[in-house]
Amino acid sequence: MRFEATVEDCVTTFGEIPKQLCGGFYRAGPTFKRPTRQGGNGLLAMDGMVQGLVFENGRADFRNRWVRTPKYLLEERHGEGMFDWGDGDRTDWRNIGFGPARRDRFSRGVPQGTSNINCFPFAGEILASGEQGSPPVALDPITLETGGIVGWSPQLARGIFEQAGFGDAAFTAHPKWDSATGTLYGWSYSNHAPYVTVYVVRPDGTVISRDLADAPYSSEVHDMWLTPEWIILPFQGFVFDPDRVARDLPVHGWDPQLPTVLALVPRDDVEHGEIRWITAEIEPQYIMHTLSANTVGSTLVLDAPIFDRPPFPLDIDKFEGEDIALFFNLARSTLGRWSVDLDTGSVKSELLDDRPCELPKVDERFYGRGHRWGYLIGGDARGNGMRMHSLVVRDIESGHEQEYRLRHERPALVMEPTFVPRTPDAPEGDGYLMVPVSRWTENLGEYVIFDTHDIAAGPVCRIEIPFLLGFTPHGHWMDFR
Repeated sequence: MRFEATVEDCVTTFGEIPKQLCGGFYRAGPTFKRPTRQGGNGLLAMDGMVQGLVFENGRADFRNRWVRTPKYLLEERHGEGMFDWGDGDRTDWRNIGFGPARRDRFSRGVPQGTSNINCFPFAGEILASGEQGSPPVALDPITLETGGIVGWSPQLARGIFEQAGFGDAAFTAHPKWDSATGTLYGWSYSNHAPYVTVYVVRPDGTVISRDLADAPYSSEVHDMWLTPEWIILPFQGFVFDPDRVARDLPVHGWDPQLPTVLALVPRDDVEHGEIRWITAEIEPQYIMHTLSANTVGSTLVLDAPIFDRPPFPLDIDKFEGEDIALFFNLARSTLGRWSVDLDTGSVKSELLDDRPCELPKVDERFYGRGHRWGYLIGGDARGNGMRMHSLVVRDIESGHEQEYRLRHERPALVMEPTFVPRTPDAPEGDGYLMVPVSRWTENLGEYVIFDTHDIAAGPVCRIEIPFLLGFTPHGHWMDFR
């Protein structure tokens, strides 16, 4: 989807938009405005685009806008791609656009980040963020106009790449937040010690940071769990190192011999509190996205879809010249649980279901407070991977599930669900679920809305977008009420 568009008063093809909805549903994804100088378009080199669906009084307005990062603005001025990527010379699966940028007199001093993985609400703005390539970029929640890199970026660490200039830094695409205080919890990772820096960001832009000096190794720490007591970061054998590119390898790799280690950082004293390190004596596994974190007595109960390897092309099973394949074509995940005994430090891993699933979400008002309800996209096995087609609601306490199939005969891309509360103070899980669907054989997009009380009864509303919705990995709801 390489164009900006505004669709006012979107058409509903079924049902009615619930009048209680007042807010915006925002998603970010990779879309190239211009090819790179090398001609290719690795996933993480593509420009970010944010889609916003804003609701008020039974009406929805759609907008999508480019995230005007410093990279985007430089290329807009010159009318062409202005960056060479360290892994961009390769035309096969090894090019994901995340090698170090090779700079010239034009791109020197310009951050290389594209902010194309997720967007989330913070301090009255929408922040677009990428996979650790740059600091977040702020956008207006109504117009989606880019305001620029966040003012607190100079307080962040450099991350994977050398800083291009003042304010260039790194931040996660998957922060969590405390809805009562507006505090944001995030981190950045690096291939150089200290491998991870944890951040607590206040709504006024104050940042408290902590280098994890005892981190066991450099790992692609993509997501986290949050409990009332802990910020929990998993170190897994999915390594990310730009130095691999010089050896004709992809920037990422999988080393199942590395132990799975959990960092438990105390929420009440991030800067100085004692960090607890727990090594999980479990078979090699990989968690890309987390679902829920609950504390039951002295046990941390950490739920997530679990893979047996990262769902990325790896040098262990790909060869020079092969096309890229991503995510769910390569590996399959099923819902699992890591139970951490805080008394003994032992970790037990178990599978909770045999249905392939991913893209987990919760009621985000309850981040860090424990969860009863989880939401996922489910599917079925296809070769070594999986085909995603259904919305799943899971009662985390009982294990009971509801399911509704969104994809049938015609191919379609069913994307990540997002929970929207019925009212700002509704109980956990009482509200609506929004699921974007790209019906690419029909050149149409669709937002499907369900009532959480009974998703098996089918959607309460379908909102049509009169063109193909671009791929957006992640997004969140911002409440205006």
